[in-house]
Amino acid sequence: MQQYSDLLIDALLDEGFTVEEASRLIELREAYEEQLAREETSYQRFVHWLIDHGHLSDYL
Repeated sequence: MQQYSDLLIDALLDEGFTVEEASRLIELREAYEEQLAREETSYQRFVHWLIDHGHLSDYL
């Protein structure tokens, strides 16, 4: 994983970002992806709850 991060930092440096800016962008992207994964899981749990309680058909 470190090698991948190093490649991303190198690419961002080539675009004019500083090392600190590149590192922060990578951290922000990882946090965003984690948030999306949590939201998707919450959404899926909610849909299953709707189906289980008869508010939604699983044959849509």
